Amino acid sequence: MGTSTSSGGGKAGSPFDPEWLDQGDAVGGPAPDGAPDGDEGIPQDAPENGEPGLEPAQDQDIAPDRRFMPARSQMGKYLSGGGRDALRGAASSMIKKGMGGAGRASNTMRGVAQGAGQLGSFLEAVRAGTDPQVVDWIQRVRGQNLSASDLALELIKEVMPDTGSVDDESLRNAAADALAQLYEQDPNVDIFQLDDQQITAVIGFTIANEVCNRMDLQLGQTYEKLKYSPVEIQAFRNDIKQWVHGEVQRIMEGLAAQRIDPQTLAHNVLQTALEVFAE
Repeated sequence: MGTSTSSGGGKAGSPFDPEWLDQGDAVGGPAPDGAPDGDEGIPQDAPENGEPGLEPAQDQDIAPDRRFMPARSQMGKYLSGGGRDALRGAASSMIKKGMGGAGRASNTMRGVAQGAGQLGSFLEAVRAGTDPQVVDWIQRVRGQNLSASDLALELIKEVMPDTGSVDDESLRNAAADALAQLYEQDPNVDIFQLDDQQITAVIGFTIANEVCNRMDLQLGQTYEKLKYSPVEIQAFRNDIKQWVHGEVQRIMEGLAAQRIDPQTLAHNVLQTALEVFAE
């Protein structure tokens, strides 16, 4: 799951959100850490010295020192046999303390929802075949007689142009994995004629994959410290991916019945998923 290397997290006194986060909403621009939510003014996890307390009002946008340490500790318990309870604890701490709460994390990762939603909208346009630009793309790629994997890459290039950003590359990888998962479910699927359920699945897969990527980025150094073998690490990652996808799938099933547009669906799925993982 994911291709990003693990992160040591932000330094003490650094903001949850980098200054460039609000300078534009390029497709797929998930940032390293978080954005405003309704958690301000309520106690969060205790500081590293063990003394609970509220952050001063003027420091609400400043991330606490070593904010991912409790999550990495829980991840270490999971890797040492703590099971899904420890995994849930790691995800919860990562979002609540490491990313500043579910709402802040949702705002920081809004590029994920934007990219997943645009992918869903493009797949709907491909199926409809009425947009001249989309029709031109269809004719071009059909004429190349591409394999399923190459067709998926062309689709992602069209919807999520390569900006050179590590975060955008992570999202592109998440989308590529999502399309691969769709083909795993049905090797004969026609990417030009996906039904609503299949398009919804691609959106959900993409968001779930990005949640896994985020856990890998922020908590992945735990693997390195415990010196697991590549085979063991992959087994743990597969288990994490299975858990994350199961949770997102349940959320998708509840929202899919509302028949909302792909962009709204992607936003709601990401926001709800982060709230669930933060519990």
